[in-house]
Amino acid sequence: MTIKNKQKLLGLMIETEEFRSAAFLAERLGVSARTIHAYLDELDDLIQNTSLVLERRPGAGIRLIGSHSDKLSCLTAISRGTRIDLDPADRQFEIIRTLLEGKRVSYHELAEHYFVSRATIVKDIRQIRQDFLQGEDLLSSNNDGTILSTDERTHQPLWGKYLSLKYENHFGHPPISLRSYGSFIKDELNGLHEYIEIIQNEVEQIGTAYQLADYYRVKLFENLVVLMYRIILGHHHKESSGYIFERVTSLDTYYIANDLAARLEQQTKECLTTEDRIYINDCLIANGLKNIHSIDTHSYYQTLVSELVSKVSGMINEDLSEDEQLLNGLLHHIIPMFFRLKNGIALQNPYIREIKKQYSMMFHLTWYAVLDLERELGRRIPEDEIAFLMIHFQSALERKRDIRKILIISQTGLLTTEILERRIKQFLPSVHIYEVIAEDQIGKMDLKKVDLIISTVPLSIDDPPVIPLSSIPTDAELRDVMNKMTKLFSSSYILSGRHEGLSQDHPLVDSLSRRLSITRGHVLSMEDAIRTLTDPLVETGKVTDAYIKSVFDREEMSSTAFETGIAIPHGDPSFVKETQLSVLINDRKINWGNDRVDVIVLVSVTREDIQHVSLIIEQLYAVMESRTDIEKLFHNQSDQDISRYLAHYH
Repeated sequence: MTIKNKQKLLGLMIETEEFRSAAFLAERLGVSARTIHAYLDELDDLIQNTSLVLERRPGAGIRLIGSHSDKLSCLTAISRGTRIDLDPADRQFEIIRTLLEGKRVSYHELAEHYFVSRATIVKDIRQIRQDFLQGEDLLSSNNDGTILSTDERTHQPLWGKYLSLKYENHFGHPPISLRSYGSFIKDELNGLHEYIEIIQNEVEQIGTAYQLADYYRVKLFENLVVLMYRIILGHHHKESSGYIFERVTSLDTYYIANDLAARLEQQTKECLTTEDRIYINDCLIANGLKNIHSIDTHSYYQTLVSELVSKVSGMINEDLSEDEQLLNGLLHHIIPMFFRLKNGIALQNPYIREIKKQYSMMFHLTWYAVLDLERELGRRIPEDEIAFLMIHFQSALERKRDIRKILIISQTGLLTTEILERRIKQFLPSVHIYEVIAEDQIGKMDLKKVDLIISTVPLSIDDPPVIPLSSIPTDAELRDVMNKMTKLFSSSYILSGRHEGLSQDHPLVDSLSRRLSITRGHVLSMEDAIRTLTDPLVETGKVTDAYIKSVFDREEMSSTAFETGIAIPHGDPSFVKETQLSVLINDRKINWGNDRVDVIVLVSVTREDIQHVSLIIEQLYAVMESRTDIEKLFHNQSDQDISRYLAHYH
């Protein structure tokens, strides 16, 4: 229904308090009775947040109930073109933009403008503070209203965040293409139309010359577009005292930034100040434009990377310390990451949702591994950055596990051994390392260095696993072997206790069942749920008082809920005295971030037990990706059965 038809229909309803028939309204608007009923449904939706009521009575007709002033306010709102039917997200985007434009807003005026209650606007502003401003105190309020109070260094990244979030809201995914993002920004920001292509070309040239990843190019493009937009409006980065070489983080990239600024000036005819150039330099560094080997503190970062790799290696029980691709990849990411976080520059991971869903266990293991990095930085590492780090580890893990040492054992002196070896190597994956020995050589081999044995003779060996095979196998037998290999080399097998690091004799495993508590309750909010799980831990001395705040802080940074209806909150291990697994099974779903959950599992791990955290959460992650599995385990099983499953070694 168009605004014009909304005005006409509402005007007819306001004219009288008597019932109007659908036929009468259809005739006056020149549409069918069926269309009128559709219009009335829309009108019903429009006024649902107001005091007005649309009454429909069979045989009598339709009438609008409410005060005359409320009816006129509704008509005025439609007449002046405001959208009273905006959903909360769209309304909040408009409010954010108004604030970014430097305008002062008042709750009363916003409530009138959007035809909602003042309480709704209060809720919108609270949501903006929490989600968009990340809890930072950037809004100033007085009797005249509320305004965004920031310097240019803080203001420009907020514009970039607004653009990327609105793009994601519109297209369903973050910006990953310069062209599509550029077209979107053209419609959003006035006066930039001719500059977009100039900036795109500059970013592409820099990206190609310095081999920047696509997500770095998109972010650099966003930085430069916002910078030029603000310059057009007369806003520059403010001058500060001191020499340039004292204020520039890196002089080698400053020369690149200066040249880029000069080209932008020449092509756009805008003037960039020295401080604008320094800001461009910072953006270049934050987006990966840095020769890491030229950094004075290179050895410092190498140490951080080595320690991080060591932690993750222990958690997944795979030695990744010799993977040069991993070490270099992490070094190239962590150096600009430190710079970004210290300077308040956010880097959005376009695949964060998919990563958390498909690699949830590795994602959370990485989170535990970076806790020392957070202490080194003195601030939290956002989930977007953790997801980038996780990709490096996941790739290294897949490289490591794709190459397995497989021992083929055949009967001593059997003439068919050569045929067997050739058949296996032709049929099974070539990425694995195969070695053939005779049965009488087994005693001389160190089987700890072997991942799998394929044998044509009966063997009484538990570790490594043994797959029996005929001396001259058929295609069907070899297909069966390949399927078994795939299953054995999956991540679930690697984390199932085969290796020494995940021994069933580990004291954490031995005591897992008594470290587990299960509560069935009736809570109405995330806050209540966290309190229900953490308060008993504080009372029994399992955690300190500070642990509760650390759990809330982690949730504020990024929700631990999954779309399958389960949340796995966790806090800072520094405040945990004894590792615990606390389960709350709620009788109804509650809001948790952007999802709704009814199963909450609080994972509280001491610093000493972080290395073995996979022992605790392995079974949990095996079911969390399926709503059916979650209901089957937590809602259809007894507490004893749940405990037996989660403490699966007993």
